[in-house]
Amino acid sequence: MSMLRAGLAALSLALLAGCSLRPAEPPAPPPKPPVDLPVDAQNCLTHQECTLKTSRTLLFVFDYAEAGAALVENENRVLSTPEKAPKKGWPAIRIQLADPDGGRFEFASECRQKRCRIKSSRLLSCYRSYLDGKTCRFR
Repeated sequence: MSMLRAGLAALSLALLAGCSLRPAEPPAPPPKPPVDLPVDAQNCLTHQECTLKTSRTLLFVFDYAEAGAALVENENRVLSTPEKAPKKGWPAIRIQLADPDGGRFEFASECRQKRCRIKSSRLLSCYRSYLDGKTCRFR
């Protein structure tokens, strides 16, 4: 028996030694990082994200109206300030909602009088903040 054990032990050592002498396989290359697309608050990729951003858009619209701007109308997933809305110094807005399963929220604003209370660039920045889940002061 001891002879058998010694033989098995020697065989095991020989196998282990043989494995250690085998050339190592080259390590697998690290996985390529995903392409970094620029993050844009106005884009949504999933149904859930689009629904969340639609809700945030509605919050933006109501907060904007509460600040003094006119309420918007909704026609075919486009929220826009009516042409006949009273001009109170606030830019008119137009927001095209993204498709429910991915897409982009398009935002535009225009000042319909000589001077507005907020610049279009500032209003866009506020809207994008809302899409990111933050709020913004309109003044």
